[in-house]
Amino acid sequence: MQTMRTPDLPPPTPPRLWPILALIGPGVLGLAADNDAGGVLSYVVTGASRHLLWFIPALLLMAPITYFIQELALRVAVATQKPFAALMTSQFGSLIARTNGIALHGLNLLTLISEFVGMALALSWFGLPWTPGVLCSFGLVILVTRLKNYRQIERLMLAFAGLTFAFIPLGFMLHLNMSRVSLAFGSLRLGPSTPFLLLALAGNAVAPWMIYWQQNATWAGPPRHLRRGRADIRLGIIVQLLMAVMALLIGALAANKRSSLTIPIANLTHIAGPAGRWLFAIGLFDAGFVAAVTIGLSSSWMIRELMLPSSPTSRLRTPTDGAAGWIHALTLSLAATVVLVPGIDPAKIALWAQAASGLFMPITLFFLAWIALRNRDMGIMRMHRRRTALFGVIILAFVALGVWSIAGMV
Repeated sequence: MQTMRTPDLPPPTPPRLWPILALIGPGVLGLAADNDAGGVLSYVVTGASRHLLWFIPALLLMAPITYFIQELALRVAVATQKPFAALMTSQFGSLIARTNGIALHGLNLLTLISEFVGMALALSWFGLPWTPGVLCSFGLVILVTRLKNYRQIERLMLAFAGLTFAFIPLGFMLHLNMSRVSLAFGSLRLGPSTPFLLLALAGNAVAPWMIYWQQNATWAGPPRHLRRGRADIRLGIIVQLLMAVMALLIGALAANKRSSLTIPIANLTHIAGPAGRWLFAIGLFDAGFVAAVTIGLSSSWMIRELMLPSSPTSRLRTPTDGAAGWIHALTLSLAATVVLVPGIDPAKIALWAQAASGLFMPITLFFLAWIALRNRDMGIMRMHRRRTALFGVIILAFVALGVWSIAGMV
């Protein structure tokens, strides 16, 4: 299996007129996709709980944590020149790597269900019935992920990701004023659902599939300098944070008088009119579409490396090219079929998908840290003591948040 790449090269001189475009890559795309349809819906529901004094600081706290994790995944990719699943197999053996891969693939399936829910929900607000909306969303995702060249998909998805900025004008259409903002922030009082909502928020800010995406997209793309990759991640975090705050505010400002774990779309339409509903639908569909493509590719990379090690692994070819493509199509078909079940609750699906990501994060972070500590693989980029201690604190924080959330449900 060929995993070697061109060694880390100095970055080419960026274009003078648009230097920022040279920074945009897998970091921006992965973090934009992390604000997926499930994430947007969970942020809106969380905002509707009107406890933004908890959730806005939590988002700000997650930003440097997300950067730290994604930067380490980038560092591992640049140092090892290998896909993440291949590193997992070499370090922990095929049994552990495959068991972890199957569990993560199941988690990604749950997340893909939330993407199809979000896309179908958005299309229903444009008048398309639920079943045709699901089938249309499924067809679009299959069409894009079957493109043969990874770079084509990356450029296309980065262009689509810009549509999520539809949330910004929508925020201004919700009649911002001090009394409504004050009500949205509420107090520091803990509600019964607060720990679970915080876990969902953490699982949306950084998810296990993002580590695989950052690693494999860096490996599959053109030779990437570490400095430029860091700038790409920082830019992605700025976009992610801006869109997350906007989604929280939209949920808070459109909330009904009674707080509940529901999507306040009816009140949003009442305040902002049909144009506001359409803007929200555009942003929601785009979030689900970009994430479904990105998460689907991330899962396919993992499955190809773990289950089909003898398959062609040209870094310029998308992972859905070949036998892994059938597994990819079957996974998307299963996710879309679940969404067709009558009576499905979009808010609960979104929240549980994000919370499950938060619960699984400590396992993925442990594997990433173990690989990053290996001198043989990492060389001078090996993670040192201070970073290791900080990483340990992050893992414990995810564990504590998960325990707190589960204890609150019992």
